Order: sequence, then C-alpha cells, then structure tokens
Amino acid sequence: MMICGYGIDIKPVMIKITFIGAGNVAWHLSQAFFKRGFKIEQVWSRTMASAGALSQLVDAQPIDKFTHLARHDGVFIISLNDEAVPQVIRNLKLPGNLVLHTSGTIEMNILDSISSDNGVLYPLQTFTKGIPLKIQKVPVLIEASSSQQLELIRSLASSISEIVYPANSEVRSKIHVAAVFANNYTNYMYAVASELLAGSGFNLDLLRPLIEETSRKAMEAEPVNLQTGPARRGDIEVIRKHLGLLASKPEYAEIYRLLARQILNKYNPGSTKDAEL
Repeated sequence: MMICGYGIDIKPVMIKITFIGAGNVAWHLSQAFFKRGFKIEQVWSRTMASAGALSQLVDAQPIDKFTHLARHDGVFIISLNDEAVPQVIRNLKLPGNLVLHTSGTIEMNILDSISSDNGVLYPLQTFTKGIPLKIQKVPVLIEASSSQQLELIRSLASSISEIVYPANSEVRSKIHVAAVFANNYTNYMYAVASELLAGSGFNLDLLRPLIEETSRKAMEAEPVNLQTGPARRGDIEVIRKHLGLLASKPEYAEIYRLLARQILNKYNPGSTKDAEL
C-alpha cells in the first residue's frame, strides 16, 4: 500500500481521502482534514445534492454511484449511520487501500471484505452540520488491523485532534453506551423539561443557568458525589407530588418514576418500595 511509505510523519498534501457519506460526522471530519492540507478526492452520498453540498466545502468531486469511485492510493473513510454501513460495504472492494469507519458500535472486522488494511477512526462527540466546534478537543478513538496501520491512523487522527486513544471494538461499544447516557439521553431530558415548561409563561431559558452549573460541576468532580434533589434526600412526598403533576403525561411519569427509584435505591436503600411510587 503506497500510503504506508509516507511513514508516521504524514505529509497531508500527499494523501488523498475519499468520504463515503456526507452526514454530520463526514461534514465535520472532511473539513477538518481539508483545513489541515489533506486532499479530499471525492464525497459519495446516495443523493448528488448531499454529495455536492459537502464537496463544495472541501474542493472534492461529488458522486452518487460507486461505479464512479476513483481507485486512488489513499484513505477511504466510511462515515454513515450504523444501519447503512453493512449495506454500503457489500458494494465496495478496495484492496490495497486503507479503509476506515467512524462508528462507535460497529466492529472493525466488518471491513475485512473491502480491504485487509482497515481500521476505525471514531470521534467521540455530537456533530451537527453547520454548527462549528473545536475538533482539536474532540477525543478520537482508533483501532487498526495491524500495528503499522495503527500508527498511520494515529497520525491521521492526531492531525486534527489533540486527544487520540487506541480502543478496540469491545471497549468502543462500552464507551458509546456511556456517551448515549451522557449526551443523547441528557439532551432528551432537556427536551422534556422544555415541553413541561410550556404554558407556564417560561421557556428553557429559565433553566439554562441550572443546566450550565450542573455541567460545570460534572466537569470538576465525580457526578456520583454531586447528586441532589428529592430522590437523593429520600423525600417521598415531593416525589409523589411531582408524579401527580405528571398525571397527564404518563410517559414522562414513567421516566420520572424509574429514575427516582434508581436514585432512591442508590442513596437511600430500603427507604421505599416500588408500590409506594
């Protein structure tokens, strides 16, 4: 594989990268590599509109058919939602090229049928098109099919991020579960809070100082030592009152009850039985 000859001290201008996918992660990664001097050769998407929109930002050729994929000596990064990856992989054969995926949950060996030189470059962050972030502060978890490829992927990742860790497929999956709790489910709680405020004359702006302080404290100490609220105190009467207020929203009452029980059992074991809530 010619790219291996470049050694660990990567010269970006000498390496071509093709992105298979044009979603949120590809949108950020392709621009990060482009700004670091890498040549973004092509961007594939199911629709030419999506491929074209991203290609314009990174001076790449947009394509919507794998028959138009240029077989260059470089890196191919599959950046798609997890459900789409197996479907796309069936259409790709890139022997001799380094092929990576960006998933936190898909095992690396799914790429074996495309190329024996493969690996993972998983950026641990929430990405949204059009919303900038400091990608150099985003942790990137990497895995490779060989020690040589691992060092190459480490160099690629280090060109855009200051935080790069090796992590195999099993470890990445565990990290991804933790990330879902820390980000996806937390964000859903914000959405629920915003809905519950509707009709009160207030919106989520009222809670933003609380959200900011909660996040700040979580960055400075162990969250398990910071828990507050009625369940932490074992205040069953307040919990029941809250559940009464949620009677018209049984789906939210169910979430509240489940979380209250978990916190009660952790900090006040034996203080209540399920039937009491």
